Amino acid sequence: MAPPTSARRRPRLSRPLIIGLGVLALVIAAIAALALRPKEPKDPYRTGAVERGAITRSVSASGTLQALEQVEVGSQISGLVQRVLVDFNDPVRRGQTLAVIDPQTYQSRVAQSQADIDAGVAALRQAEATLANAEADHRRKKELVDRGFYAPSVLDQATAALRSARAGVTAARARIAQGQAQLRSQQVDLGRTTIVSPIDGLVIDRKIEPGQTVAASFQAPVLFTIARDLSRLEVKISVDEADVGQVQEGQAVRFTVDAFPEDTFQGLVTEVRKQPTTEQNVVAYTVIAEADNPRGRLLPGMTANADIIIETRPNVVKVPAAALRWTPPQDAARPGAGGPPAMGGGLVVGGPVRPGGGQANGQRQVMGAQVADQLDLNAAQRKQWEAISTEMREKIRAAMASSGGDRAAARETLTRIRNEAFAKIEPSLNADQKARLAALRATLAAGGGAGGMRAGVVYVLKDGKPSAVPVRVGATDGTSTEVASPQLKVGDEVIVGGGPKAKVQARTPLSGGGGQTRARM
Repeated sequence: MAPPTSARRRPRLSRPLIIGLGVLALVIAAIAALALRPKEPKDPYRTGAVERGAITRSVSASGTLQALEQVEVGSQISGLVQRVLVDFNDPVRRGQTLAVIDPQTYQSRVAQSQADIDAGVAALRQAEATLANAEADHRRKKELVDRGFYAPSVLDQATAALRSARAGVTAARARIAQGQAQLRSQQVDLGRTTIVSPIDGLVIDRKIEPGQTVAASFQAPVLFTIARDLSRLEVKISVDEADVGQVQEGQAVRFTVDAFPEDTFQGLVTEVRKQPTTEQNVVAYTVIAEADNPRGRLLPGMTANADIIIETRPNVVKVPAAALRWTPPQDAARPGAGGPPAMGGGLVVGGPVRPGGGQANGQRQVMGAQVADQLDLNAAQRKQWEAISTEMREKIRAAMASSGGDRAAARETLTRIRNEAFAKIEPSLNADQKARLAALRATLAAGGGAGGMRAGVVYVLKDGKPSAVPVRVGATDGTSTEVASPQLKVGDEVIVGGGPKAKVQARTPLSGGGGQTRARM
């Protein structure tokens, strides 16, 4: 019997090969997971909501707090400070003694003046006695002369003596009056050795110490600074010349201070000073506002970051200000497109017609070649618009010359010519350009914007692509802007940023002044 054959052995994989196959499987699984994962949209658009609320226009400036009434108490006399009776932050009443200057020198002067008066009184009495004697002597000699016992010359001598005695009395009385006046002056100086408060208030500064010498020569040295009632303070605001034209008395002021950054304080403009201040070639004007000081937390000298409220528009439809600055990539790629930031495409609006003098400056801009930039016309459209605008300008010039100063007729003619020009270019416009043209027409029809509003464009997403919505732009606070449009409702989303990056158009070296371009990302 033949021996059993041994079982065929199965091939075995090496350990490194098994590890390699495992790693390859993990890599394939990771790649598959990444491929099957939903991709995020490339360069997504950022949007903001259309809201209803208040728009507040304000002028921001800085200032300092100071007391409504602040008095610097000085000294009119010189001397040694004997006592200081008040300190910083002490409340004082009118007439209260604040400090005492050594009065000895002035007391001595008062005593000397009083002694001079007493000497004058004694001299007056002596002069009066001399006068009485001269009067008696004059009477006796007059009687004897009348009887012929004395010659008339004796009476003349008696008369002269009488007059001299009377003059002596007058001089003595004058010396007494002079002494009394000097005494009053010395008493006033003596009284000034006591420094008193001229008002009710609070001591906010003290510049003297006991034993210090006060020297009052050409001007009175300041010893104390007293502020009246600090329950109300004054805000001294420095406003730039570009903004001061909007500031008026009675406007509200909101301000904060660094000491209480979470609190906002309220005030009211009370004065717009016409005296300019110039610092580093910057002209500013001082605006004074008064504000309550609740619980006395605000202190004189604090720096105030103030907002002067120029206008408040409650309950308006508003969009983020960035929505009016955003334009699609094709607009941003071309130099000059986009217009002013606040216009969202920069549609230029015109002013009133001026018969006899042509259009206003803004109106000429609308009717001129800049419309091509505002509507984002391509090369073919621009060439077409150049011909249309040339014909339009000729018609306007002729119409203005024949208007005869009739404003209504000139305005009607200008509107007709303008609409004819827009009607000729409109068939060649795309949807976005037509939306811009509609906003421009609406603005011009309203004479530049009712209620001070102007034309603008915002963009909303339709089928994943930006779609222009013409709006009328009103007040802005820098963050949000008032808009009006029948196509926008509260809760709608407008584009504020993002989207595909704009292509930068660069001329090739061989393109010369206006040939081929190449796109760069």
